Amino acid sequence: MNNTTRRKLILWFAAAVVLIACEVPLLPIPGSSNPPPEPNSIGTIVVQTAAAAQTQTAFLRPPDTKTPTQTLVPTGTPTDTPTPTATVIFILPTSTKPFTAINAGSECKLAAIEPYNPILAPRTNFDVTWTLQNTGNDIWFDQNIDFKYSGGTDMHKKDLYDLPSSVNPGSQFDITVSMTTPNKPGTYTSTWELVRKKTTLCKVSVTVTVK
Repeated sequence: MNNTTRRKLILWFAAAVVLIACEVPLLPIPGSSNPPPEPNSIGTIVVQTAAAAQTQTAFLRPPDTKTPTQTLVPTGTPTDTPTPTATVIFILPTSTKPFTAINAGSECKLAAIEPYNPILAPRTNFDVTWTLQNTGNDIWFDQNIDFKYSGGTDMHKKDLYDLPSSVNPGSQFDITVSMTTPNKPGTYTSTWELVRKKTTLCKVSVTVTVK
């Protein structure tokens, strides 16, 4: 190795030592605490800048004006109480005694009457319907059977009626008579009968109270 080469190696080695010395920080002495940063050090400046930024942000931020709202609890709503309305009911008085079917003749039964013992005002028009049952063994032919007035108070408008149709044994039929109550208060009875020629098959009546 010549002198020139040796001199270059020494210079390169010296330069490397200088660079390493600049990069490696001095190791702290054991047992000693870090000294407080200098007032003009970079750390102090960073901390002061952050504190100032927080103070400015707090100053510029508008105050929180939102206040909690109170939720109202619903209370009972008063309702109008309906006023009762008077209802007028018209009742046609009748007898409270229940009607029972009766034998009205040897071949006839009175099954029903409507109205039964009514209470009416004077000179009142009304209809009476008898329901009769054929309890005999023969057919009641409408051509030779009549229903006619036989006695009592004359309240009817027509005194003779034909059967609406022939009636077989065991069957029933309705026959209606139009009447008018007398003009004076009292109790009145009208009697009617079902006849075949001169033979009475059935006899019925209606009683009306006039008030």
